[in-house]
Amino acid sequence: METEEQQLEELKRWWKEHGRTVIAGVVLGIGTVVGWTAWRSHVDATGEAASVRYQRLVDTAAQPNYAGAVELADGIIADSPDSGYAGLAALVGAHAAYKGNDPKAARRLLEWAASSADAFQVGDVARVRLARILSEEGEHDAALAQLDLVKAEPFAAIAIETRGDVLAAKDDPSGARAAYQSALATEGIDGDARSRIQLKLDAMIPGGG
Repeated sequence: METEEQQLEELKRWWKEHGRTVIAGVVLGIGTVVGWTAWRSHVDATGEAASVRYQRLVDTAAQPNYAGAVELADGIIADSPDSGYAGLAALVGAHAAYKGNDPKAARRLLEWAASSADAFQVGDVARVRLARILSEEGEHDAALAQLDLVKAEPFAAIAIETRGDVLAAKDDPSGARAAYQSALATEGIDGDARSRIQLKLDAMIPGGG
């Protein structure tokens, strides 16, 4: 199972190759099936301009021009909030903001995506990332509340693992251990994720390796 970070990177690679022909849900690896009528409506709603601006955002973030990427993400959200590009733009912009040492902007963009961009499970990606930022800022209960809202099955393991991280930061070792154990028991978890979570679990156990 890929982490949501790996899924977003895959999104960027696919988008460069296929542009508007790629359904964001498939790119994110969630197996969303969209009917032809729904897909046509999606394309009509987003339009050529939004797709061009989104591609510019991806390219700007990759330069890297973090401040420019945040500005472009804000523009897409302001002008096309109901399009499929807005939520994706918020994720890319938030990642750029975080890399550019602007957690306030990252949090703002993720909060928007978490509350407004549920299409293609973008909202769940945003909630996991937002939970991490909230925890870093000491808002552990708010972080846990965001994780409670994650529903998409492909994000179960990463959400539970993040819950363990938040509980560890909250000085709740027993809760963190339980979360890591639950994450390890999640169906479909891949080897890399399993090794990472096991290391965290071992660190929570006195005398663990």
